[in-house]
Amino acid sequence: MEPAQEPEELGPQTEAAADTVLEVGGSLFQVSRRALSTHSPYFEAMFFGGARESSEHHIVIRGVEAVPFRALLEFTRTAQVLIEQETVTSLLEAADFFQFDRVKLLCEKFLERELHVSNCLGLMSYSQQFAFIELYTSAVNVALTHWGDVMCQEEFKALPKASLLQLLQSDELFVPREDVVFDSVMSWVLEDPATREEDFLELIGHVRVTFLSLSFLDCLVKHRKRSGEADTFSSLIKKLDLCPPPSWQSTELRPRAGRSYDTLYVLGGKHDKDQQELFLFHPKTGTWQACSPLQRRNLTQYAVAAVGAGLYLYVLGGSTDEGIIPAVERMALVDSEWESMSPMAQPVERGDAVSMGTRIYVVCGLDENGHVYDGVQRLNTETDSWDVISFSPLPR
Repeated sequence: MEPAQEPEELGPQTEAAADTVLEVGGSLFQVSRRALSTHSPYFEAMFFGGARESSEHHIVIRGVEAVPFRALLEFTRTAQVLIEQETVTSLLEAADFFQFDRVKLLCEKFLERELHVSNCLGLMSYSQQFAFIELYTSAVNVALTHWGDVMCQEEFKALPKASLLQLLQSDELFVPREDVVFDSVMSWVLEDPATREEDFLELIGHVRVTFLSLSFLDCLVKHRKRSGEADTFSSLIKKLDLCPPPSWQSTELRPRAGRSYDTLYVLGGKHDKDQQELFLFHPKTGTWQACSPLQRRNLTQYAVAAVGAGLYLYVLGGSTDEGIIPAVERMALVDSEWESMSPMAQPVERGDAVSMGTRIYVVCGLDENGHVYDGVQRLNTETDSWDVISFSPLPR
């Protein structure tokens, strides 16, 4: 890595005459008290704050290695510090110990750039131990926003219970569905059931049960009913069934919001493709995810709407090579599976769709003859039924 440079106004200091010997990590360093004090409140207090060392000329400092101290000493002379992967933690700890705030900041920024799903939990623990607040915040953010990947890392298996609880409690925990949170708790407990099984109910209490998918709950129920199961997973499910945590029993203790975030769905593709591709964009993580595509070949000019607080995505009408169609397809965003619904009362293309509550309104469009249709069609998504409720005075 290139040496980190101090701002120009804090550039290299004039070489000061050495007046003290510091013994650090078994090595001797001739230093200038004034130069060290300029960069370090620690040394300012030692040399000019009335401490015993202020009158000594050979001072022994314990608990710090010679290599990082040499780098700090060089920083006082050149305003530059070389930060490398192999030495950054020892340099950061030395800078923190001696209160070289600028070097400490540069080291933290270096580690922030190195953050990844494979090391964020380790750096979270490390930064918490030494109270590196900015690094800790960044490491936690990586863990929260990449939970599905983080829970598969070796570091997750060794995560302390207190740290896991903190992450599970966060509203910022980003998962495509709450099922993943349940799986992460089970994975952590099953890594060492002998010592962690007693924590299972406490941890699972932070899973937001009302947001678990029906298909996932169905799998748990079927697993519970299997006869002859003697594995730890089955034992935990039975324990949960016999003694659910308070947050699962009381509606007052349950979180009223899921771990949901703004998402963007992009549906479309080339005209001659067999399927219309669907992609999901997560603004929080800046990542794209492929979803189940539409099955209709060359479908164009369709209307799209989302209902049920984003639970379902509807594709309504449109045209194929055979002409305008009344077909309606719906995808449950949790399961990412498309299903056919009741067809529109009047097949149209280029209609405008909007959802309100559990209703979808499709306004105007072009009919099968290419004429402007002036009707306003309404779909009741609860009963899957259509009706025409009005006609537009200005159809378009």
